[in-house]
Amino acid sequence: MTKIDDPLARAQHTREVVKSLRTDIILGKYAKGTRLIESKIADTLGASRAPVRTAFQLLAQEGLVINLANGGTEVVGFSIKQAMDLFDLRLLLEKRALELILDSDSFVFRPLFESMEQLEQYLPQAEAAEIPSSETSRLDILFHRSLVMMADSTPLLVAWNTMTNIFQELLEITNMTSSSYRHFFEDHRKLADLIIQRNRSSIDELVAHITRAKNIIIERLETRL
Repeated sequence: MTKIDDPLARAQHTREVVKSLRTDIILGKYAKGTRLIESKIADTLGASRAPVRTAFQLLAQEGLVINLANGGTEVVGFSIKQAMDLFDLRLLLEKRALELILDSDSFVFRPLFESMEQLEQYLPQAEAAEIPSSETSRLDILFHRSLVMMADSTPLLVAWNTMTNIFQELLEITNMTSSSYRHFFEDHRKLADLIIQRNRSSIDELVAHITRAKNIIIERLETRL
C-alpha cells in the first residue's frame, strides 16, 4: 500500500475508511458480534493500520463497535430499532433546541440564514441535473445543526453532534432526498420561515418534518437490512 505523507490527504483517507466501515456496519456486512481485525480491515480497504485504528475509535463513540479490554474491536451492529431510537432522540434534542430559541428574547439567526443560503445556491443546478445524495445529505445536516447552534446550548449541540455522521450515512444509504430538490428546499424553507417569524407552530412543523424523514428512512432501511 502507498504511504500517505500529506497531512490533509491522511485526514481525508481516514474519513474514507471511517465512512466505508460505518456504511458496511449499517448495511449488515459486518454482523453483530463480529471481531474486526485491524490488519485484515487495512488490507481489505488498501489502507495502513493507523487510519483503521482511528476509525475503530470513532465508530466506538458512535456506538457501532465496542473496544474490548483485550484490545480487540467487536461490532455492535445496527438495527431498525436503533435507527428509530436515534430519530426519537434527534427529535427530542431539536424540539428542545427550538423551544429554547422561541423562548429567548434574543438569539442569532445567522446560522439559519447561512444554511438556507447554501440550500438556495443549488436550486439552479438542481433544475439542470440531479444533486448527488451525498450533497443533499450534507445540506440537510447543515440546516438542522443550525437550529441546534441557535439554541446556544453546548450540551444539546454536543449530544446532537455525536449522531451527525450516522444520520448523514442513513440519508445517503436510503437516498432520502432523491424525490425533488425543489421539494427538499421548500420543505426546509417553510420551517425556516416559521422559526424566523417566531411562530410556535414551528415546533409542530419540526415534529412533522423529522417524523416524515424517520418514516421514509425506516421504510427504505427495511429493504436493505
